[in-house]
Amino acid sequence: MTTFRAAILLLLGALCFSTTGMFQSIAPEDASPWIVGEARMSVGCLCLFAWCFFSHKLPKNWKALPWKYIAVCTGCILAYSPLFFFSVKAVGVSTTAVVAIGVTPLWTAIIEKVVYGEAPPIRWYVATFLALAGIVHMNAESFDTSSSSLLYSILPIAAGFVYAVLLVVTPKVMEHIPAETTMMIVMGIASVVMFPVIFLFPFDWIFTTKGAVVVVGIGLISVGLAFSLFMTGLKYTGSVIGATLGLAEPIGASIIGIVFLGEPVSKLQIGGLHLLFASIILLVFGQILLRKKTKAETE
Repeated sequence: MTTFRAAILLLLGALCFSTTGMFQSIAPEDASPWIVGEARMSVGCLCLFAWCFFSHKLPKNWKALPWKYIAVCTGCILAYSPLFFFSVKAVGVSTTAVVAIGVTPLWTAIIEKVVYGEAPPIRWYVATFLALAGIVHMNAESFDTSSSSLLYSILPIAAGFVYAVLLVVTPKVMEHIPAETTMMIVMGIASVVMFPVIFLFPFDWIFTTKGAVVVVGIGLISVGLAFSLFMTGLKYTGSVIGATLGLAEPIGASIIGIVFLGEPVSKLQIGGLHLLFASIILLVFGQILLRKKTKAETE
């Protein structure tokens, strides 16, 4: 697969991730973040299992799998879901997007540098600066700078960190099995570990019409489809570039909010969208140039 096609898959996966906030926003009021997280992983795992089963991508030798890396990925998934959903409840969707999504590329670059000694290309710094500026612009009007909000912002900062670890470690697993299989196993283990939460929090809202739509949608689109596309692209672009391209998620979230939820749009938000588009275009065209350079060198 070319790096350009991989970048496109990353963008499509990020757009699928952008539906997470929408599904949570329409969930019943008594929907606990723990139950939402458990339902998200369980339904996502079932969808991925069905796909892997019919496409013959189930592991043939389970003992040979890189269980050490799978354990790290599972820990990240278990930590990310409650951190993200509690962040949304504590500081709102906008602040969570600014902090959690914004710090992920920075955490990823730091982890890559510390663990592997790899520094990102120059274009990454420019693209990440544009993307962060875009996210701040898009959410400047709704970002609460009160002391309580800044204190709770530790939650999305932590969410961004564990997601960055996931982006760095997952490619190690995908050296042995496909992206869909990787996320099926990780989500399956995580859902089993979190299963006891159904005895601690009410889950009868799942059986309402709205609850069923939320559970199926968040599992099928924001987990099954999103992780399959995103992690496949990540395998060929690298975690640092992938983390920044993942900033397309707030673009999708904004479009969903404006078009489908009727949210008002300001000049700051429009300016932020332009900055995000510029960041993504810079990285995508950088991948095209890298492909041409690599092809020329091989010839």
